[in-house]
Parts: sequence; structure tokens; C-alpha cells
Amino acid sequence: MAMLADIIDPRVQQAIVGGFFVAVGWVYNGYRNRKRERRRRLEKMQDVQTALIAEIDHYVVTLKQFDLAATWSRIVTAMEEDDSYIPVVPSERNDTVFSALIAEIHVLPEPVIQPVVGYYNQVFAVDAIIDDLRSELFREMDQVQRIGMYTDYIALKQEALARGRSALRALRESTGRGSVSSSRGVVPSDQS
Repeated sequence: MAMLADIIDPRVQQAIVGGFFVAVGWVYNGYRNRKRERRRRLEKMQDVQTALIAEIDHYVVTLKQFDLAATWSRIVTAMEEDDSYIPVVPSERNDTVFSALIAEIHVLPEPVIQPVVGYYNQVFAVDAIIDDLRSELFREMDQVQRIGMYTDYIALKQEALARGRSALRALRESTGRGSVSSSRGVVPSDQS
């Protein structure tokens, strides 16, 4: 009976009610914090994807402006006709956004990571062969070797175009943008 009297005591009742509200407050606050964190993560994921779309789309649109096969044919023909002809290959920088966001790559959805990383690996391969094409070693090679390297360079750029289209499709699908056209008023770069 003494226990029942203790429960009925107003101080005990106040303590129970107070404890209940504190526990409910903790649960509710935890729920709000998790919800806020999910929203923040979603916003960050959208921001990263938007930035990657902008960078990849720029390079894909640029590559589409050139007929890579015709460029290859024209340059190789010039190289075959003149053994001393060495094409000028400009340096490129197509990974500025990706390099800045590499630490945030984990926020991307899984179906997006593979095509995006594959595209940027291809961009890095293009950058590496450009360095080789601009090197003294390239100048010292015979023309057959230089033609082979230049052919590899064009093939790497063609693959970068294909991988860029794939990455754009994945990013646009993930962001719900479908086949949104570029802000430059051209046909969407991820469509043939």
C-alpha cells in the first residue's frame, strides 16, 4: 500500500509527467534532426550533381562541335604527306569541378557514381595523352609512331564523348531532369 501512496503523491506524479515529456522531447528532437540531416544531404547531392552536369555537358557539347573522325583523317593525311609535320595539340582542363568535389563523391547515388567516375577517368586519360603528344619524346618518334599516338588520342576523345553522354544520362535521370537541353540553346548533349 505504501507504494501506491508514493505513486499518488503529487511530487511523484510531477516527476513521472516531467520524465515523460523529456523522453518525448528527445525522441521528437532526434526525429527533427534526422529529417533536417536527410534534407541537407539531398540538397548537397543535388548541388553536386548540378555542378557535374554543367562541367560534363560543357565538354560533351564542345566535343560534339567537332567531327572527330574528319579531324583525325585530315591530320593523319597531313602527317602521311609530310614526315616532319607534327600536329599542335592544345592542353585541356575538363575536371575542375570534379577535382573540387572529389571528397563529396560519396553523396551521389550509386547508379550515378559508376558513369561519372568512368567519364572522369577517360578525361584523365585524354589529359595524359595530350601531355605525351606535347612532349619531346613524341617529337623524336618516327611519323608512323606519331600517327599511332594521334589515332589513340582521337579514340580517347571519342570514348570521352560516349562516356560523357552516359554520365549525363545518369545524372539527369537521378536529378529528375530527363533530357533537359543545354542553356546554350543546343540540342541536349546526351542525345544522338
